[in-house]
Amino acid sequence: MGTRFKKAKISAETIDRLRPGETVMDIEEPGFGVRRQGGARVFFLRKHARGRRHFLTIGECGTGGLTVTAARTKAKQHVVAIRDGMSPAERRARERGMPIVGELADEWLELHVDAKLKPSTARLYRSTLKSTILPAIAQIRVDQLADDHITKMHHAARKVPYAANRALAIVSKMMAYAERKGLRPKNSNPVKAIERYREEKRERFLSHDELARLGSALSDPDIMARHSLFALAAVGLLLLTGMRLNEALKLRWTEVDLERGLLQLGDSKTGKKAIILGEQALRLLTDMPRTDSLWVFPGGKAGQPLYSLKKAWAAVINLASLEGVRIHDLRHTFASFSAGAGGSLPMIGRLLGHSQAATTLRYAHLAHDPVRQIANRASEAIALALGAAALTPKL
Repeated sequence: MGTRFKKAKISAETIDRLRPGETVMDIEEPGFGVRRQGGARVFFLRKHARGRRHFLTIGECGTGGLTVTAARTKAKQHVVAIRDGMSPAERRARERGMPIVGELADEWLELHVDAKLKPSTARLYRSTLKSTILPAIAQIRVDQLADDHITKMHHAARKVPYAANRALAIVSKMMAYAERKGLRPKNSNPVKAIERYREEKRERFLSHDELARLGSALSDPDIMARHSLFALAAVGLLLLTGMRLNEALKLRWTEVDLERGLLQLGDSKTGKKAIILGEQALRLLTDMPRTDSLWVFPGGKAGQPLYSLKKAWAAVINLASLEGVRIHDLRHTFASFSAGAGGSLPMIGRLLGHSQAATTLRYAHLAHDPVRQIANRASEAIALALGAAALTPKL
């Protein structure tokens, strides 16, 4: 039987339908093909470049062999090598020096992440690499990493869709770095083809009754005896301003303008910005005990701010029977109360720091500023629900 050629996107189904002697050329990667030789299906590359014809056998398909994705990736790598004029011996030498994913991760963290991104982002990347990414793909050579490897990693983390999807994003950034270094062909990122899990939007708002329970827990004598009062006060400020957690924990006294009722944040998730304080938030900061620390919420280590509210928060929500409520839900709650106080979306956006700092500051000097009125109403309503005792820090 003579050899028959046809063009199609090579897939597992395409290979299963191959008849003896039949060859299929891939429409996605020119020159990449598969042929059936007796009972075997063999991937190959046929390419004309630099005035020469090249024919390379890539490997067999099936049990113990290559997947379509892995074979196509190898074909792309061979094409790059051929265009670069590399001989088979040179190509093998390059492959011997190819790093594995774990080695690339160390380099990427040091030269890119630590040097160019925020420390909080670097911590997130390291944590995700350690918990999800490296256990699955650390030992795979960078040039051989394929979407079936990524799919298995993603599937293993499926119980937390958000975390699984963030792992994909991190691997994608790392592979883009590998491409820039010439370790992978251009446009060969194996993450591109992976479909993300659907993430449920979680908007949790505390009710008046829940806020009352939270207030009671914050002012509970046992809670106050066992946890930093600065941590408990930080929870109050988060709720009365809608600030992000890192913004509050890294708040310096030099950023607090009690006279104008503003927080002038030098570095937040959205850059420099101002937060307008309602009367209750302003009162909390005015009553805050001062130490010799430059941080509003100093930590246990000298010269350092509070690192986390996890322990205090866990104890408070347990006592208040608010299991599952997150620190970030305080931000949602502030936005909800702001809307209930008559705030428009642009006003709430300014309160939460979603607009540019200059836009917010334009309103800061006005005595009857409508944004400040909304901040006052929201913080008053929250303070009333919490109870005054919860908002009076005492050392």
